Amino acid sequence: MKRISCVLLPMLPLQILLRRKPCWQGSPIAIIDDEGPHGRIIHLDVLAKKSRLRIGMRQTVARDLLPTLRTAIVSNEEISEISAELITSLQTFSPRVEAIDHPGAFHVDPEGLRGLYGGYRNWATCIHRYLRARQWRSAVTVGFHRHRALAVAMTHRGVTILESPEEEREQSNETPLRMFGLSGTLCESLRALGIETLGDFLAVPSGELHSRFGVEASALHDAFAEELQLPIQPHAFDEPARISFQIDPPDEDQHRLLFAMKGALHSLLHQVRARGEAIQSLDLSLHLERAPTHREHLEPASPTLDLMLLLELARLRLGETTLRGAVEEVEILATTAHARAEQVSLPGHQPHRDMSAAQRALARIRAAYGERSVTMARIREAHLPEASFRWEPTQHARASERAASSSVSSMIRRVYAKPKPLPPREPNEPEAGPSLSKDHAIEHMYGPYRVSGGWWKRLVERDYYYAETDHGDLLWLFYDRPRKRWFLHGVLD
Repeated sequence: MKRISCVLLPMLPLQILLRRKPCWQGSPIAIIDDEGPHGRIIHLDVLAKKSRLRIGMRQTVARDLLPTLRTAIVSNEEISEISAELITSLQTFSPRVEAIDHPGAFHVDPEGLRGLYGGYRNWATCIHRYLRARQWRSAVTVGFHRHRALAVAMTHRGVTILESPEEEREQSNETPLRMFGLSGTLCESLRALGIETLGDFLAVPSGELHSRFGVEASALHDAFAEELQLPIQPHAFDEPARISFQIDPPDEDQHRLLFAMKGALHSLLHQVRARGEAIQSLDLSLHLERAPTHREHLEPASPTLDLMLLLELARLRLGETTLRGAVEEVEILATTAHARAEQVSLPGHQPHRDMSAAQRALARIRAAYGERSVTMARIREAHLPEASFRWEPTQHARASERAASSSVSSMIRRVYAKPKPLPPREPNEPEAGPSLSKDHAIEHMYGPYRVSGGWWKRLVERDYYYAETDHGDLLWLFYDRPRKRWFLHGVLD
């Protein structure tokens, strides 16, 4: 019979969080869906579960029960990014890797690799050691059935080699149902009937499962049917295009380097074009004479096959760089994407703003000043103004959603990352109102606008005002009641 392997990283979101905050090791930890007091728990570690905390509990209730609880958010984007990295890593052990609908679980095809590694156990042990060396806890199971191999991995650690389908069936039947991510209502209904393990569940006739327990129970039962087992759907390899060339004799003149790169990029573009793709990014590795390798990352605004555009980005980046030695070898690695035809607008219907020109301008800025030099504000829910957005690197310019014909002017508020404390008043001055520098005075104040909250961490009570100065400046400031101090939080244009 054909074998199949399951690689499981249990509680992957918690593992990601501990890699980000290793100092939390040994403390009760919960992952929540929102930073506010009403955020709900979506993952718990063992210590938190022992303290009577449950999935779905609000953060405020959990902190009342366990004051030492540490909470954080792990976004779906971060989990997806880590999963993609894990797939690429596992593809070094087998060309057929599939991410399945279970966090941190992957199916890997071990067929044809037994002779190369000297047996399934050696192959699985190599995967386990590889993940452990990178601080990942994992279970690697080699079995015969996709879902039963996953069920065995849920209750085992390290490497498990199942010798027969009967052994796999016997061990997987002992897996508790709660480990399959079933809803709490369904688990309670099944527990009331004495059904707590996979074996108990599969012993129930499938005929009335849908009508008695719903689609969720029926789908789980069908997944373990032998005749419905699907083959592995492997993740496609993302093979980057690569080219390298020698510089003889070694040279550090940027004009001559760019001329040499032009010929290499022409060959690289021909290779990429033949695959029906375009270049999404370039990684340049300049191997220097008697100096460490110098690396640069270039990314155009959109996937392109324009040779001159790529050369211009390389010129801008190298123009801001001082090499520590002559270049002996240049290696160019291209990440590609499927090429897409540009949409052609009818005459008279072109947009007022040329967004493609904006994309090219941003690409030049990133090439000259680095990948994180272009950012945009991303709104998020928070009770404090400075926490209500975060700066994220962006690759694309976007047209404003406000209609071009709108006559309503926008209020541009330049918010300081950290509020600036205003100077305290002199002893003989009245306490009402803030104090500015000696050559500025406030003529009018508009407000207050109360912001309060944060009682679950630190009490915050602020009275915000718009203040107009005698120089015509419009300031955004607040009075911090607990600290009894005025702060300048921004200015308005």
